[in-house]
Amino acid sequence: MEQLQQLADLAGLQQSYVHANGHPVTIAPEVQQAILNAMGFNLSNEQVIAEQVQQTIASRWQEPIAPVTVVTQGQPLQVRLQLDAQYASSLWQWQLNLEEGEVRQGEISLQPKDIIEQAVLAEQKMLAFMLQLPDDLPLGYHQLQLSDGHHHWQQQVIVAPSRCFQLHDNAILHKTMGPAIQLYAIRSARNWGIGDFLDLKNMVAPLAALGNDFIGLNPLHALYPMLPQDCSPYSPNSRLWLNTQYVALEHSAEFQHCSAAQQLVASAEFQQQLAACRAASDVDYAQVAALKAPVAKLLYQTFKTQELAKQSARAQEFQQFVQQGGASLKQTALFKVLQGTLFWQDHAMAAWQNFPPEYQNPQSDAVQQFAQEHAEQIHQQLYLQWLAQQQLAEVKAECQKQGMAIGLYCDVAVGTSRSSAESWAAPEDFLLDLSVGAPPDIMAPKGQNWGLLAYNPHTLRQKAYQPFIELIRANMRNAGALRLDHVMALLRLWCCPLGADATAGAYIGMPATALFAILALESQRNHCVVIGEDLGTVPVAISELMQRYQVLSYRVFMLEQKHGSYDYRDQTYPARALATVTTHDMPTLIGYWQEHDLALRHKLDLFPSAEVAANLQQLRKDEKQLLQQQLQLHEPDAAALVTACHLYAAATPAQLFAYQLEDLVLLDTPVNIPGTSTEYPNWRRKLPSNIEDILAQADVQQLLLKIKQARA
Repeated sequence: MEQLQQLADLAGLQQSYVHANGHPVTIAPEVQQAILNAMGFNLSNEQVIAEQVQQTIASRWQEPIAPVTVVTQGQPLQVRLQLDAQYASSLWQWQLNLEEGEVRQGEISLQPKDIIEQAVLAEQKMLAFMLQLPDDLPLGYHQLQLSDGHHHWQQQVIVAPSRCFQLHDNAILHKTMGPAIQLYAIRSARNWGIGDFLDLKNMVAPLAALGNDFIGLNPLHALYPMLPQDCSPYSPNSRLWLNTQYVALEHSAEFQHCSAAQQLVASAEFQQQLAACRAASDVDYAQVAALKAPVAKLLYQTFKTQELAKQSARAQEFQQFVQQGGASLKQTALFKVLQGTLFWQDHAMAAWQNFPPEYQNPQSDAVQQFAQEHAEQIHQQLYLQWLAQQQLAEVKAECQKQGMAIGLYCDVAVGTSRSSAESWAAPEDFLLDLSVGAPPDIMAPKGQNWGLLAYNPHTLRQKAYQPFIELIRANMRNAGALRLDHVMALLRLWCCPLGADATAGAYIGMPATALFAILALESQRNHCVVIGEDLGTVPVAISELMQRYQVLSYRVFMLEQKHGSYDYRDQTYPARALATVTTHDMPTLIGYWQEHDLALRHKLDLFPSAEVAANLQQLRKDEKQLLQQQLQLHEPDAAALVTACHLYAAATPAQLFAYQLEDLVLLDTPVNIPGTSTEYPNWRRKLPSNIEDILAQADVQQLLLKIKQARA
């Protein structure tokens, strides 16, 4: 058992944690064993476990220099060098190739006093030295080279700022506000049954005129165009690229020059289907995809004949986009077509792990042959991704034109789907046999299993954190603020073996300090505020890191229905926070008050026991009573409740305040119920009216004016 615990420690598996309600929880040995097995360790007997402990320790000493060192600007750059004592050299030349092209170099003579650690491995004596290098390095990603004349090693050096970008860095000193919307849920007189980037652009001016400084969005990550039923924005195909269903096809240059596409859209049958999609109360993803697919095909053909064939300036712009997108973009487009093609042959092949073996490796001959045979479809996916990036950039430009202080407030999912393009392209980046979720808490008493993948912390380090860097860059490209869903993932992730209940999990540690430092660097470079969604089981360490790197906390009024939250309002909603009344993972305010969510949870059997259900029912009664007392509401009607709660939260010191449009129009149904997949139509429910009508409603405008005044 002692060897098992040592192996768990070496693997980063945490053997206990503090529950959301404050009591300690120890992970059962059989759960630890199942997770270690899923991580690839052999636990067949004590001797094998002992051997793996020794191998893991030895492997760390066999690395002369780490793949990466992360340092805060102004701090000494300390690089650990590990040498076999028998062959250790004392004189070393170093060279730093800085990101901007400057080269610095020097020489280091190692002394016995520089030895910081020693070990004997299989009769081999190892020495660890700490090299002291210059501390005046600029921010950025640099390359360090070390040589003693015989050995040559290289390391990435990341020099990060001490904190993330803040609004006051751009001389924005006022408190800001904006809606948090689900883009797909937007109705309009012109869209095709799903909100799109043109809807988003058209919202900017009226929202800015009402005093809004940002528009919060659900994750815009690429999904599965040929599997439209897989619609959760938090179970993405790729977090590096956009969901092309958000492209407003008729807003493209090609549509203006394609008579075939115009005739198709104008046809009676198309218009009939379009009217049905617009009228539906939920997004009909399959029908929307059926409407968009033939039009997209015609537009790409037009682009091919009128632009690519002539090598026009527009064609060259597209080709430059594809070149800059690199392997990631091409593999995502290829995967979409491959997955869709195989899925319609056999629905079990939605997951690439079920593909025929020759298609499971993106570098295989079979995959390359498939790419050649389906080049037209793959290039069409590249074209649609290009349109998506262009249209979202137009929205960013419109936000700037209308004077929004922040603009787009984007969201990053905590992980990628197990069957995603991300995991297919680089399976080594992820713990493929574990599923990410959360332990039981008040919001989900049975715990949550999201079916997502966690980064493999070992691979992340071996790749000098490049996958994480690319993830943050891609999502900050058009954002003035970025929300990290489940920010605790930078410190640790609750992981369960595949097929296991969410309660049969444990936390696996992540290189938090390095990830926060990289986040700060990219935040400063992109002038992007960072918000960490710190709800649920939140360890002290994550709060400390958020404070240190000035990542804004996520404060939800509906989760703060206790006396202390009201008595110490300014501490509950500090300046370095985003305040909101409710979220996409919670009932709407009206649904909460009418207890629709508790009734739904009963109906869907989401309570682990009758006792838990009764306790939550009583808790809700107490919360509502407290809310009425504190806001001085006497048997409130829906509008009075919404107004009082929003004005209270808006008046707090929090730098950002987000409101849900669902609450302003008094919707009572939730957009998502955590812990469900097929039991409830998650990520489908639309707003009840066209967005242009909602923003023109007198009661909505009056409430937004009051919120703006409360913010001032």
